[in-house]
Amino acid sequence: MPICYIKSISDDATLGLWHMSESWQDLKEMIKLPDTEWLPLEEKKTDKRKQEWLACRILLQEMAHSLPIISYDNNRKPHIKGSSKQLSMSHSGDYACVYVHDSEPVGVDLQQMKPSISKGSDYFLNEAEQHWADLDDNVLLHLIWCAKEAVFKFAGDADMDLKKHIITNPFKSNQNGIIEVSIQKEYVNMSVQVQYDAFDDYLLAWTV
Repeated sequence: MPICYIKSISDDATLGLWHMSESWQDLKEMIKLPDTEWLPLEEKKTDKRKQEWLACRILLQEMAHSLPIISYDNNRKPHIKGSSKQLSMSHSGDYACVYVHDSEPVGVDLQQMKPSISKGSDYFLNEAEQHWADLDDNVLLHLIWCAKEAVFKFAGDADMDLKKHIITNPFKSNQNGIIEVSIQKEYVNMSVQVQYDAFDDYLLAWTV
């Protein structure tokens, strides 16, 4: 079973990473769901999307030692049915990750780095970030994107804008570290810490 790791982030939080080496047909044999829960899989248009959908649920099953059912709220934030545990999921390339906290909101984002992210940096960098960020530093730009996506999932607000409402404080790109991120939207003004790690050509960021 291609679990890269399942590790404790704190006494209350667990992070899991899965290498998706199996076909979606093989993954489907690894999990049993109620008949009513298979419809979203059937609606997936590509084999890749089916693989991602199944891998996240199998990883969550391994982390929870049970068969948790995932539902989504009006903001498309995932929840574990019948549980107070908080959930976030992400996938990119050949990997999928799942982040679970016993009670507090969490956010996780996984990105396979691409050489062209600087071309779209204006989409997610505000004026202040464009001033301090090195637009030639591909890793740094991906880290900012990852951190903002993790905080977006943490916030659970579909109307939140990565550029306007989620702001990263200056930092240097390294193999791992902590990024300070601010949420500034209407009556919300808070700071969130995001931890990150790099492996191969991937970046993984999660709220702490």
